Amino acid sequence: VAGNRVRKVNRLPRKYLSAARKTLGNKDAFYIALEKALHNYLKAKLKIETSEFSKDKIALLLEEKQIDTGTKDGFIGLLKNCEMARYSPFSKVQMQQDYDLASEVISTMDKQL
Repeated sequence: VAGNRVRKVNRLPRKYLSAARKTLGNKDAFYIALEKALHNYLKAKLKIETSEFSKDKIALLLEEKQIDTGTKDGFIGLLKNCEMARYSPFSKVQMQQDYDLASEVISTMDKQL
């Protein structure tokens, strides 16, 4: 039972990342899906609740797990971009860069965790 739950939880970030990819032209939907992918990834790997999400807490947890500084900064930067994108104009090029960075950061963190 525990193994099934772990597999299901590990699929959620990929599902939301795929949803973000499908909505690359739609700024709001893209960044909402990307943020969900990042949050679900952290929930799956670090076993933290949504109520505990703050950039400082995330940075501290990633530091404790000995994630390298570049990856940690990339993850925090993506979270900041998701928040900023909702209230400012972003181009499709920026969305593609954020998507590529998210894929790269998640795969790098997978290897380090």
